[in-house]
Amino acid sequence: MTPNPIFLFFLHLSLFTLVPSAAAAGGQWVLLNQNIGIVAMHMQLLRNDRVVIFDRTDFGLSNISLPNGQCRNDPNDTTLQTDCSAHSVEYDVASNSIRPLTVLTDVWCSSGSVAPDGRLIQTGGFNDGDHVVRIYRPCSDCDWDEIKSGLTQRRWDVLIINGASAGTAGWEVGRDPVLKPIIYQPDNLIGSRFEVQNPSDVPRMYHSTAVLLRDGRVLVGGSLNMRPKIISPASSAKLGYQQWIAVQFTVASTVNGNLVSVTMVAPSFNTHSFSMNQRLLVLGGGNVTTLGKSTYEIGVVTPGSGKLAPPGYYMLFVVHQEIPSEGIWVQIQ
Repeated sequence: MTPNPIFLFFLHLSLFTLVPSAAAAGGQWVLLNQNIGIVAMHMQLLRNDRVVIFDRTDFGLSNISLPNGQCRNDPNDTTLQTDCSAHSVEYDVASNSIRPLTVLTDVWCSSGSVAPDGRLIQTGGFNDGDHVVRIYRPCSDCDWDEIKSGLTQRRWDVLIINGASAGTAGWEVGRDPVLKPIIYQPDNLIGSRFEVQNPSDVPRMYHSTAVLLRDGRVLVGGSLNMRPKIISPASSAKLGYQQWIAVQFTVASTVNGNLVSVTMVAPSFNTHSFSMNQRLLVLGGGNVTTLGKSTYEIGVVTPGSGKLAPPGYYMLFVVHQEIPSEGIWVQIQ
């Protein structure tokens, strides 16, 4: 098998060590193995001074064969349903040697931890590997043991926190923040397993974080604020009809100029759940230019006459990907 030149660098196994202070500063690199056969996406040192290395299984052939002429037959694999190459190896530090291992399911972006007895407990992955628990024992001829339904068993209560109720996770595609944490209690009766907690005042979307503290509290932080912020014109600006204005705004994401608009909304009078005099105006123009880091400008034209926008005060918004900025007051006359 010929290694793909794009990944050749990652197939190298190198060691960086500090050298004595009397020698040249900066440490020292040693190339231990020109080609270990797989990409070292995941690694774990075990108590026998051997390192388990493994990579995803759905990216084509590796450059090392499975032991004893084995082949992996997986109808769910997205690339190769029959694959006779290994996607995991064991590196022996003392002998600087590689031994191929047999991992059957996709370990891409999985997690793991060493148990108290020295076993590597490796969990999850992608596609056919997302519910799998894998166990690797440190011995001279051990190989992977896989429990395909290991992550489907009921566990303890789960705190579901942060996120969006619409869209998908990742960058600016989430919508409608979920402010109320939920505790899932798997041992309760069906229909009463989800318990809604008190809401937060702050939306926690992508990339927010949550960790359990020693005193039992959950520390929550972060989030990527996708809401635009208008920096010009200033609030209470006076506008005329058919007037070109430059609206400057900031937003902490990549801006799609085709999904930016500027709107004016007349404040309504409401009674009996009915809003009177409410009017939404989408201003024409819409050419977006970049002014600097996260700073943009869009040129728009105000309504042509009082027939479209009677004189008075309006709220002006910049909307990006359906997310509105905080509005500013403007007066048109």
